[in-house]
Amino acid sequence: MNTFSKRLAGFVGLGIVTSVAVAAIAYAAVTFGPSRPTFTWAKPATFITFNSITDNPTWGDERFLVKARDVNAAPSTLSTKMSVTDNQELLVAVYFHNNAAANLNLVAKNTKVKVDLPSGTASNQELKAFISADNATPQTVFSTMDLTSGSLFTLQFIPGSAQLKTNFVTTALSDNIVKDGVLVGTNSPNGNVPGCGEFSGFATLRVKVKVEKEQPQSKFACEALDVTKVNRTRFDFTARASVTNATVQSYVFTAKDANGNIVDTQTVNTSALSANYTFERDVAGTYTISVVVKTDKGDASGTQCVKQVTVEAPPVTPPPTPPVVSGKVTEIPVTGPGAVVGIFAGASALAGVGHYIFRRYVA
Repeated sequence: MNTFSKRLAGFVGLGIVTSVAVAAIAYAAVTFGPSRPTFTWAKPATFITFNSITDNPTWGDERFLVKARDVNAAPSTLSTKMSVTDNQELLVAVYFHNNAAANLNLVAKNTKVKVDLPSGTASNQELKAFISADNATPQTVFSTMDLTSGSLFTLQFIPGSAQLKTNFVTTALSDNIVKDGVLVGTNSPNGNVPGCGEFSGFATLRVKVKVEKEQPQSKFACEALDVTKVNRTRFDFTARASVTNATVQSYVFTAKDANGNIVDTQTVNTSALSANYTFERDVAGTYTISVVVKTDKGDASGTQCVKQVTVEAPPVTPPPTPPVVSGKVTEIPVTGPGAVVGIFAGASALAGVGHYIFRRYVA
């Protein structure tokens, strides 16, 4: 078997192959780095470098070094981009290949694989994998892959699932693969990887997709502000709110004068769907009353929750009008101290006359 066939047979023997066409479609959505010299399967590198062959017969462009598939799917379905569903379990594979020609006997030292899993929640998640070796050029290479869903989701690493698989060994790897990285190798996880396809291998791990249950949308609004005029200076208001998947916390009423100055504000703490407010002002003018409904999901306000009221000036009391007798105005008698003495004197004289007449009559 020639060197080319030997490398290819060794690679296929790993049992993890991909469709070059499928991978090519996904390349636009993923990245790799750093920029570096590339090689071909027929003309490998003359020095130690990882994943720089662009026409690997089964993997395709090695620079895209990380791919994934459903754990129950065929190896050929490994891809750099896939759509995922809730509770789906994925096999993530990182392919490592020292591209140095076999006849150079160049062995990469302290070779490591590391996978960065996203920690947040999103509808599109990016995985990033790294391969490094102390004597490789460049020393570290990386690439990304995309997972998408119609809903927000997270990725959960399955502890104890990491493995090293080569043509010579299948063994467990530390969970540190998703933290600081782990040593890999052709015959054991000792970091040694000779050049040639038959000495290449995979570091794999499993992750689980957890789709977040969609929370019902919250809706809240201030529906109306009703007003009742109690008297000239007092107005009673009733604010009405509507909420869905939210809880009313308070109503904030604000009164402003015609110049926009705040003349009164009041907060009514309640979870009820209505609240009452009394505006009382003895200064004539037009006032604008507005209300903001506060909920645990935000504030609800609107133009329908604004009303204007007018406080009228107090009525003017006219002066008293003198009484009219026989078409003539009769003066109102003076009731001062002098008038009292005059009245008393008149009354005494009248009494004397009466007494005189009475005495004369009885005599």
